[in-house]
Amino acid sequence: MSVKKRLRGRSGLKAALFLVIGGLVLAGGAYLIWFSDICKIQAIDVVGDEYVVREELNLTPGGNILFWRPDIDLEKFPRISGFNIEKNYLERKIIINLESRDRYAIWCLEGKNECFWVDNMGVAFSEAPDLQGPLISRLVRDNSGRDLSLGDEVLDGELFTYLITVFNFLDEIDVEVQEFRIEDLKFKEAVARTKNGPDIYFSLMLDPHFGLGVVRSLRQSGEWSIIKYLDLRVLNRAYYSG
Repeated sequence: MSVKKRLRGRSGLKAALFLVIGGLVLAGGAYLIWFSDICKIQAIDVVGDEYVVREELNLTPGGNILFWRPDIDLEKFPRISGFNIEKNYLERKIIINLESRDRYAIWCLEGKNECFWVDNMGVAFSEAPDLQGPLISRLVRDNSGRDLSLGDEVLDGELFTYLITVFNFLDEIDVEVQEFRIEDLKFKEAVARTKNGPDIYFSLMLDPHFGLGVVRSLRQSGEWSIIKYLDLRVLNRAYYSG
């Protein structure tokens, strides 16, 4: 047998041996990943919202940590705005961090004895108390006669954005609001009834900050406590009556 033939035979043997070893390694790796307990999830922790627990999310250990993804329908959990996942491969543990909605305002449906906490996107996400007296945590009394459910937007996006500017305006002029009301939604208007001051009428289609100068002027002149209303429903126009 020639030297070349012997070398080709050895090369073929090495290639075959390499393929066998590689196949065994791949088969072993596949077994470890898919069939052994080395990648099996041992625990799932849920953090970030004390009112939502793992059982409600229908999450159970046992899946493969490498490929695991939660099947969470956020529409069923209006309190949650989003979530992220951490994987601890050493402990084979999943940590789900829930992002809870912030309590921006209370929204009460007049005549229905229903109040909701609303976040800064205008989503009603949990039941809230019906607080009486001065405006606390931005309490809105909705007299439109409609129904709302958890997960609903209390106003269309643009209207709620303008409502935020109204609340910011009231914070800036530093008045005590005894009641904040929305009547018929088709008019897109609201009224703040203030203590020791006038009722202030707002459009939910306008930023009312053009009226800051008028408020300051009325206060300086002493008329603020004697006028009945201040109307800021027309852009760059402020009307008031004594």
